Amino acid sequence: MFELSTNIEYMFLDAGVELEQRIEAAAKIGIRKVEMFSPENRNAKSLSIALRDNNVMMWTVLNDPRTILADARNHPQFVDNFKRTAQFAAELGCPHVVCGSGTGLPFIPREPSLQAAADAIASVVDIAADHDLVILLEAVNARVDHPGVLFSATSDSYAVAQRVNSPQVKILYDLYHSVAEGESPLAVFPEVVDRVGHVQLADFPGRGEPGSGGLDWASLLRAIGQAGYDGVIGVECHPTVSSTTNALERIRSLVLES
Repeated sequence: MFELSTNIEYMFLDAGVELEQRIEAAAKIGIRKVEMFSPENRNAKSLSIALRDNNVMMWTVLNDPRTILADARNHPQFVDNFKRTAQFAAELGCPHVVCGSGTGLPFIPREPSLQAAADAIASVVDIAADHDLVILLEAVNARVDHPGVLFSATSDSYAVAQRVNSPQVKILYDLYHSVAEGESPLAVFPEVVDRVGHVQLADFPGRGEPGSGGLDWASLLRAIGQAGYDGVIGVECHPTVSSTTNALERIRSLVLES
């Protein structure tokens, strides 16, 4: 059995435009962990109150993923962004900051690009430790949603986590992005599970809620558990029905059965 978290940027839109309203809606159906994107233009105090009043935990916050980590000239900007995101996460009591890679550079080979990304991540490990945070490196697919991104394969984020080799750095395995990139979760996940700090999912094709696409969720959840993962499963999807509560019925039932 896994605990579910939900992304409140894409989900619970039926509850209102404010994240605080969506936190309340998630709590009403028993969701105790939620996830959000960038802290830009968000009010940490207001969100903290909503989390506290609804007995909900912010599970992940996203650092600005647009910074191109393959270019060392961007690393000071990355550090400044991370400092702000880490402070925001700490104010919310959030234990994870998600970091992407930005796009790759066509004139720099992949190996030095990944090393530059590892150098950037290593430069903020102490900041993460000071705030008791874990950095989650996320690979996102280049075939459908994010053309040109450096971390497009799970092996990319895993390789960087291996190079940094810190307890503050793990990977976020997003099953939707993995499938969209042409990977087989049944083959890939066991190879990286030792570095997985969080799992997210949505169905494929379409990035709708589990059950709206073509994936065999009972088998996938079973495989994730058998590989040794027993952490939180995050649902980050675009619901295909008007009610997020209804959209979550299938995955919640499967999680309870797993």
